[in-house]
Amino acid sequence: MKFVSTMALGLALAFGSAATMVAVTPAVAKDKAPKPKTVNLSDGVRNALAAADKAMNAGDFPTATSQIATASAAAKTNDEKFFVGQYKINLGTKSNNPQLQAEGVDEALASGGVPAEDLGKFYFFQGQFAYQAKNYAKAEQAFTLSQQNNFSDPSLMPLLAEAQYQSGNKPAALATLQKGIAAMKAANQPVPAEWFGRAVAMAYDAKLGPQATDLTQQWVAAYPTKSNWRDSLVIYRELNSPDADTQLDLMRLMRATGSLTGQADYMEYAQATYLKYPGEAKAVLDEGIAAGALQASNQNVKEMLGIVSGKIQADKASLAGAKNAASGRAALLTGDAFLGYKDYASAIELYKQALAKGGVDANVVNTRLAYAYAYAGQKDAAKQALAQITGPRANLAKYISVWVDQKTA
Repeated sequence: MKFVSTMALGLALAFGSAATMVAVTPAVAKDKAPKPKTVNLSDGVRNALAAADKAMNAGDFPTATSQIATASAAAKTNDEKFFVGQYKINLGTKSNNPQLQAEGVDEALASGGVPAEDLGKFYFFQGQFAYQAKNYAKAEQAFTLSQQNNFSDPSLMPLLAEAQYQSGNKPAALATLQKGIAAMKAANQPVPAEWFGRAVAMAYDAKLGPQATDLTQQWVAAYPTKSNWRDSLVIYRELNSPDADTQLDLMRLMRATGSLTGQADYMEYAQATYLKYPGEAKAVLDEGIAAGALQASNQNVKEMLGIVSGKIQADKASLAGAKNAASGRAALLTGDAFLGYKDYASAIELYKQALAKGGVDANVVNTRLAYAYAYAGQKDAAKQALAQITGPRANLAKYISVWVDQKTA
């Protein structure tokens, strides 16, 4: 039995488009392009644009369209072509015609008449229109040029990332969004939750384990909801295939963060513990029943509860004289039992013995020692234990460290 597959992660990983991160409706209507510099226009262009302006103000859009077309045919200089592009933008805005707005932006940029200080804004508009039209290659190019011209709209980075992603350049898209996240954090600005969710989805989709791990750790640090914790830990599990001992400690973290959900989660946890740690298994089963994830009348639940309940008395009795373990391995197992019964002081003592006597994986011991310290309210000691963890468990230790900070905040 396994956790619910991450293919069911749709609830949190459904950040499937830029619309979840930013609005993709071009903002020309709300942020009109600046007035062009004063130039000399030929009579043909000037007269046609004057007539177009009059028609626009009267709401006569067909006439305005015809007059702008006349001006476009007569335009020869860069400034005249820029003027015509501006009028197309204005007409498109007034008539709610995005295609005409897009044409105006393209023509204004092609004219070479856009003031240098406004190039970033115009390329941003161009990128928005291209993205809306699903021309992702053009959108990526426009957003890149907008960035190069120092445009600073907060939606620029995620839109550029989304255009890259939709063009099939997934690693570049993820790198762009990571860069945007890092920039916001460096500026002490809160990163939108949707940015994290989309970046995580990108990393998971591309099976980029290290990036997914780093991003999910940032995600739960900034937005520690139960669903975010669950998705993050399930993604970590699926992309890293941890061994059985590590999976058990990962389930312990899911329990600690309240992110166990459904019968499959609780039963898998109980199955992993009921033979060696009946106290922990019974606690998990009881919690599953209380949460409504397990039914006490279910035959499998009843049988497992019967098994662990029958073991607890003898198990506790065996622990009474086991605080001076004969070996590091015995100390580890005894510490685990005490941890399951929430006797954190005894668990800490036994884990220390395990480290001192050796013959055990110190990374495993320090993981569980950190849990015991955290539950005992000893944050600094928990963090010190986690800092000793290396190898395949190092990333799990980082997740646990985030939880320790949250638990003791």
